[in-house]
Amino acid sequence: MSRDGESQLVALERAIMARAEDLAQEFHDKAKRQKDTILRDAAERLHMAEEREVLVAKAEAERHFRRVTQASELKLQARLDQLRWEMVQTVQTRLTERMQKLCADHTVYRAWLVEMIRQAAALLPAGDLTAEVNADDLSWLSTQWQALATEAAPERTIHLAEKATWGSGGVKLRTADNRAQVDNRFEGRISRLEAAIQRSILQQLFPADINASARIGGPQ
Repeated sequence: MSRDGESQLVALERAIMARAEDLAQEFHDKAKRQKDTILRDAAERLHMAEEREVLVAKAEAERHFRRVTQASELKLQARLDQLRWEMVQTVQTRLTERMQKLCADHTVYRAWLVEMIRQAAALLPAGDLTAEVNADDLSWLSTQWQALATEAAPERTIHLAEKATWGSGGVKLRTADNRAQVDNRFEGRISRLEAAIQRSILQQLFPADINASARIGGPQ
């Protein structure tokens, strides 16, 4: 082979080697870019996954906190309502004691009975009426019944029943045929007016809590 031929062969080999090195560098650079892209994407996905986990954990923590807080508030509210109920019952017990003192003062008690009879007589239909009182009241009212009945309802005829009724005081008025009645005994009035009595007590005890009466209804 001539020298010119050898020179051309060497030049060709060098050109091929140079091209091979360029391609190798190009592939290396491309591979590096792909690697960087893959690593960056993986890092971003990992970061997004971590953020999602953090958000989920935060949301779960907030839900747990709300559940705990609401449970505590419900327990506290239930306890407050229980205390309110107990205070209402205490006041109602004192109301019963006041009624007993009222019965002991015949002058005041008689005036109250007159008002109760007048009120009941106005509500009942025309005709003779019968009044029922307990045994203690029957013993002292028997001698002055006519005057008391005339004072309370002069336009009505009201008989005092010979048989005593139950109750701690007051009077029950009924028609002769027993088809209509107004129970103004203490127990009857308390039963009839219980909700209004409790609201009044609550308004006096807790004037700032306008929702208390809606929640009070005895222990659940």
